[in-house]
Amino acid sequence: MSKIRTSNRPRLSYNFKKTALCIAVLASSNIVIAQEQEIDNEFEVIEVRGIRSSAAQNLAIKRLSTANVDAITAEDIGKFPDKNVADSLQRVPGVLIDRDGGEGSRVSIRGTSPDWTLTQLNGNYLASSDTGVPSRSFNYALLPSSMISSVEVYKSAEARIDEGGIGGTVILNTRKPLEMEASSGALSVEATYDDVSEDLQPQLNLLYSWKNDDENFGILAGYTRQDRTVTTVSNVASGWRFYSDTVEGADQPAIVDQATGEVYNNVWAPSGMHVKNANQDRTRDGYQLAIQWMPTDNLDLNFNYFGAKLGYDQTGQEVFFAEWNDNHNPYFGVKLDGDTVVAYGNADNGLLNDNNWGDADVNNGVPVRRGLLSPQLTARERFGESQSNSFDFDATYYGNGYSLSVQVGHTEAKGGTSKETYANIDARQGSVNSWFFNIENGRPSYEVSTDLSKDKQAYQYYDWFDSYSSENKDSEDYIQSDLKIDFDGDFFTSFFVGAKYRQHEIKGIRNDFRWDDGIADNGGYRGYLPGNEWFHNPDFHPDAESLVSDTIIDNSAGNTGAFDFLAFDFAALDQYLLNNFSPTVVPTLSGTYTLEENIWSVYVQSNFQWRDLRGNFGVRYVDTELSTLTYDDVIGQDSNDIVPNERSSDDGEWLPSLNLAWDVNDDIVVRFAAARAMSRVSYSDLSQAESYGPPVNINSPDSWTGRGRGTSVNTGLDPMLSDQLDLGIEWYYGDGSALGATLFNKDISNLPISSLEIVQREHDCCNGPIEVEMNTKVGGGEAQSTGIELFFQHSFESGFGVLANYTFTDTSTSEVTNEGQKTDAEIPGTAKHQYNLSVYFENDDFSVRASYNWKDDRANGIHKGYNMYTKDYGQLDVNAAYNLTEQLSLTASVVNLTEEVEEGYWKQENRFTYNQYSGRRFYLGANYNF
Repeated sequence: MSKIRTSNRPRLSYNFKKTALCIAVLASSNIVIAQEQEIDNEFEVIEVRGIRSSAAQNLAIKRLSTANVDAITAEDIGKFPDKNVADSLQRVPGVLIDRDGGEGSRVSIRGTSPDWTLTQLNGNYLASSDTGVPSRSFNYALLPSSMISSVEVYKSAEARIDEGGIGGTVILNTRKPLEMEASSGALSVEATYDDVSEDLQPQLNLLYSWKNDDENFGILAGYTRQDRTVTTVSNVASGWRFYSDTVEGADQPAIVDQATGEVYNNVWAPSGMHVKNANQDRTRDGYQLAIQWMPTDNLDLNFNYFGAKLGYDQTGQEVFFAEWNDNHNPYFGVKLDGDTVVAYGNADNGLLNDNNWGDADVNNGVPVRRGLLSPQLTARERFGESQSNSFDFDATYYGNGYSLSVQVGHTEAKGGTSKETYANIDARQGSVNSWFFNIENGRPSYEVSTDLSKDKQAYQYYDWFDSYSSENKDSEDYIQSDLKIDFDGDFFTSFFVGAKYRQHEIKGIRNDFRWDDGIADNGGYRGYLPGNEWFHNPDFHPDAESLVSDTIIDNSAGNTGAFDFLAFDFAALDQYLLNNFSPTVVPTLSGTYTLEENIWSVYVQSNFQWRDLRGNFGVRYVDTELSTLTYDDVIGQDSNDIVPNERSSDDGEWLPSLNLAWDVNDDIVVRFAAARAMSRVSYSDLSQAESYGPPVNINSPDSWTGRGRGTSVNTGLDPMLSDQLDLGIEWYYGDGSALGATLFNKDISNLPISSLEIVQREHDCCNGPIEVEMNTKVGGGEAQSTGIELFFQHSFESGFGVLANYTFTDTSTSEVTNEGQKTDAEIPGTAKHQYNLSVYFENDDFSVRASYNWKDDRANGIHKGYNMYTKDYGQLDVNAAYNLTEQLSLTASVVNLTEEVEEGYWKQENRFTYNQYSGRRFYLGANYNF
């Protein structure tokens, strides 16, 4: 029977009720050890399992901490509360998650951006990568939850914890072999089904831990494999524009309904509607290896490896109803809600070629009927994969009243697409006579004169395609040393001092695929073609109808309003290219960038205890040397003329912190925290103006305004700072039962804010400079996040239990410059109201839990200087388990039981931007512990 080691560890010098359950909690908790706390004497370890014990353990960790910490622990070995760590984190007060394919992917805390949440694995940075720009927010879709034993969410700062999280810091903990029973582990198998893809797919988790008879050497190994098809059905209203004949600078002229003659002036309308279906084949592999050796009672040596591989081959299909020809074809059915157009259609006016579209509308010298230019069938196919590998070694020596540790490590990730193809084919020549959409009730509806799920001939013209590959890399090497000294004095209990060096590098690479038919005089085939050959020269494109598949895209799931249509045939396009052209890979400098950060940090921290008051205070100094290398891209500029942009900066910050906990009595704790925290600017703001885009990109001017549109990064942005305060009270009135409230405030400075300005830029389209609407980020913004968190947890003797929390967050806004006018923008990811409610029942044989998570409307970006929002969303998940034996249990889960659909809008609720549904998922499996 294992005992709690007590030598050379500091003492719990305050009093509270040490029940048998709490002792078991402390004995089994990595987190308490990590916080350098200990029990006075040796106690027998009592094994606790199940929902109630896990909830009690989480509560005990919160109770004992000096900082404001929430925790999540596995109910049993290899059995985390949710299928995804981010899904579990959303049940923590003040935490919001972003979803990708229905799974939690990014985490934000207390009304801040996901980029402002620092995620660590066992206290260090964990590199992650994706298909777009690398992000400072960790992608939790890469992480198998079965390999995590516990998670700490630090909402208040401590000097000894790495900087980077204005919102907070999430520390993921894995197990150590000497803390587990010899030859113990878990095996689980599971099948997954969802109602969108309608595929049944497997999942396997395996964890095994061994240690020798002397219990001073152990090895732990884990493996997980998950196959899942993620299908998302969505509708998108893109490019909201202002229509006016009287306001200078309007996007488009006033809308005229040709059926009624009514003129709609000074109104907003979307430039088009998309019906989308994205199908992603996800394969997730996770690897874990931990080796622990204690050659003496004073020396603890640990090696850890964590690896993950996520494959995400994806095919996206969509039908796009666009206004490209709204000056040529009449509107009809226009419906207005205030100043917002919520319904309209386009109809074929039957006109012949008017030379505005060149010789493309001439067939053997005879003008042809153009008809509608949309709907357009658009498809994107990509073959992608992300890999993450982390290695670290740490050695800790426990001396007489002190401990010294050294840790070195390397973490790296790379990801991207080996090939990505984007292609379009359009309606033409009256193949579609009319189309109409309506979004007034938030659920789009459509009327199309042609059945797009049956008629291949609806698409008469091949438009264009583009193909490329992209790759990004994220790596960090680090070395850290920490010294801890214990005191037996009346006030100071321990003192920490440490230093850390990190060398961080981000790289992005892009290659374009060019296609050549070997004919010297026609310029080859470059995906898109110039001039009159763009649409119709048969030497440069296949027959459009041959690119339409017999496969019907089924969009019936989720009640989104999306309709079925025929799919684009990528196999036919690939075969045509291979038969007629030879590919050449061309490096694209404008998609290449390198960011390097050399980070030095030192800290001092002291823990103290005076009567019923305990806490810590300290300061951390951080110096960041940043260098960036990017390339501009202006359409028409020769790549040989592109000169790299190189910039370097050196920024130092002092980050003080204070945490106080007053044990009023055995049951009540009052907390106060104050700190300055920092987060570095997102990689996208420093390297790429938009996903997959170059640092500077300027398009040709449009025909109505005469302006081009551009995006530009700003490599001169400084880190963001936050001065933050916490004040809370917690009442632990029974075993596994408590309630509490925390007030918080964050004053954020150096915030990058969006800016839209009219600037003059050279462009190859014209003689001389043109006006450009340039979107960029500028520093110096300020914002504030203020709110309150409430939590309640109660365990009944009958086996029932309830866990609930509510968070109110009020964020002040930062100014955004929109064509010289200053407007307000909310911090992305902020929900004013959110709550979680979980109820459960368990006995020796059976357990069931229902969890409901709801969050209010929240900002998710900026369009034309105004906020885009995700509407309020609530989701119900249910988990159940039945214990056949002490070791073997059957498990079942349903995620998104009520088939909720996510929705969004721009500026005001009647301006629909999107809805999407990724499915209701069912899990059935078996878990064996040994």
